[in-house]
Amino acid sequence: MQNLLKRGVLSILGVVVMLAWWSFKGSDANTESADKIPVKVWDGGAGTMTIETESTCAAQMRVSFNEEEKENGRSLETYEDIPAGSHSWTIDVPATTRGYVELGAVDPKPGDKLSWKVSVNGRVMSEQSETLAQPLEKNTAFFLQSYFDDYATGTMEEDD
Repeated sequence: MQNLLKRGVLSILGVVVMLAWWSFKGSDANTESADKIPVKVWDGGAGTMTIETESTCAAQMRVSFNEEEKENGRSLETYEDIPAGSHSWTIDVPATTRGYVELGAVDPKPGDKLSWKVSVNGRVMSEQSETLAQPLEKNTAFFLQSYFDDYATGTMEEDD
């Protein structure tokens, strides 16, 4: 139970951080957005990230890419609306690029499920599955989320 509570708090914190990042960084001239998950980000070449999802309801896949190591690093916010079912993306990623991977349910009902497997260079880095147990309360969301410090190597944010 304590693990579930911790995971819920971390998920909410992740959304807050992501929204704050988009609010502050989103107006930057170096920020782009796209309504499709790309096959290649910028010059790519450093690694391959594969995202495989399964959902019982409509969802939105979001992947952000940030070159934080560079002084005027680029930023790319991508999203793709998807129907219920299985979906996958393979992305050629550049070195030292970080960001969030998020699968959010659209109008989920109790019993709806979200699951994914995120692999980098063939190695599974994140595998998650959640089932919505009860109706969502107002201003809440049902989603899966992971943060990568470097997509090309699969380095993920350390759990506290």
